[in-house]
Amino acid sequence: MLNCVRKKQPITDDAAAMLRKDGLVEGRKPNYFVASHIAKVTGGRSEYIRNRAFDDAHYKDMVLAYLKKYGSASRQDLAGLILDKLSDVLDEKQKANKLRNLLYAMSKRDKTIEKSGGKEKRRWILVDSK
Repeated sequence: MLNCVRKKQPITDDAAAMLRKDGLVEGRKPNYFVASHIAKVTGGRSEYIRNRAFDDAHYKDMVLAYLKKYGSASRQDLAGLILDKLSDVLDEKQKANKLRNLLYAMSKRDKTIEKSGGKEKRRWILVDSK
């Protein structure tokens, strides 16, 4: 079963539950991947890191660093910054949703960034940069 996970082949829910209980797999259905201690033994450390997602604070720090350095950014600029750094288990639609949710959280909840400009030239800026 663990070999199926490594080869990205589907496994049954019962098999996934057993592997998860034993601490051999991580992730969500259907995107399971081997746990870190298994990746270390099998030489798949870099693949493990690509599959494991970073926490939102990491991505928020990247956006804030970009905005501090350059002053403003379009959504396309931020997509270029973030999307390729997201977990490899996410598809393109999920990555776009993750970026949207991240920008929403930073603008509405954290209030660290805001939109500026009209529809054609909308940019993201730091709140305190006015």
